[in-house]
Amino acid sequence: MTGFGTITCLSDLGTADESVGVIHSIVRQAAPHATVIDLCHEIDPGDTRTAALMLARSVPHLAPGVVLASVGRRLDRPAIAVSVGDGQSMLVGPDNGVLAAATAAVGGADIAVRINTAGCGDPESVLHPARDVLAPAAGGLAAGASIESLGAPIDPSLLLPSLVAVPRVEDDGSVTAEVLSVTRWGTVQLNVDRETLAALGDHLVMEWTAGASASQPAEANSQSVRLESAGPAGASGLALCDDPFGLLELTVAGGSAAHLGFSVGTEVRLRAAA
Repeated sequence: MTGFGTITCLSDLGTADESVGVIHSIVRQAAPHATVIDLCHEIDPGDTRTAALMLARSVPHLAPGVVLASVGRRLDRPAIAVSVGDGQSMLVGPDNGVLAAATAAVGGADIAVRINTAGCGDPESVLHPARDVLAPAAGGLAAGASIESLGAPIDPSLLLPSLVAVPRVEDDGSVTAEVLSVTRWGTVQLNVDRETLAALGDHLVMEWTAGASASQPAEANSQSVRLESAGPAGASGLALCDDPFGLLELTVAGGSAAHLGFSVGTEVRLRAAA
């Protein structure tokens, strides 16, 4: 069968207005057979790093098809389409780093093109790129259009890389990690895995600076933390446990770690306890 049966959408459009519904309608008209899945539309406006992380975590579990990722009010970077998995899926979005980590997670790009949607003018000048550029392109691919029909080929190696941070191993052996997200359950996801911390042992000291606010200055913090093999139910006190994506998350037995002052981007130094 030509085309694709699934279109998965990720955006910063929110659901308070008609934008997501209009996107659904556009892709539905182009590919009435396709099922549209909303991965998330509550990305903070313009937060390409969170969008890239969310898509990279999700892409191994997504149904083959078209992924429409729209983050940013305007197309400050060109709109692109990327074929991955020997054509099993197509990623559509701005070339602003959102697609890069997901592309790498599935083995790299087969082909990439710069989208030139008829009737929309210069894509970078479009006020609603999700509606006027990305949705028509995603719908066309789902309906069976070739990726080459969307625009001129570009070198996949030149796509803007993802801005998702990686941990640093310091000269003294400590590891500087970064907070990727704080979940609604109060767990704090770090960008570090168990293997990176293996040399430090199971008893660690965690140091970080809580962000300043209008009413409170920044504050240096230090706490003991254990590496635990089980999830929160098996953790005692403050613990680093495996999360569902192969990284580590900070948990508090029977409670939430959110009160410790972490926010996305907070640097966390981890060292062996004396």
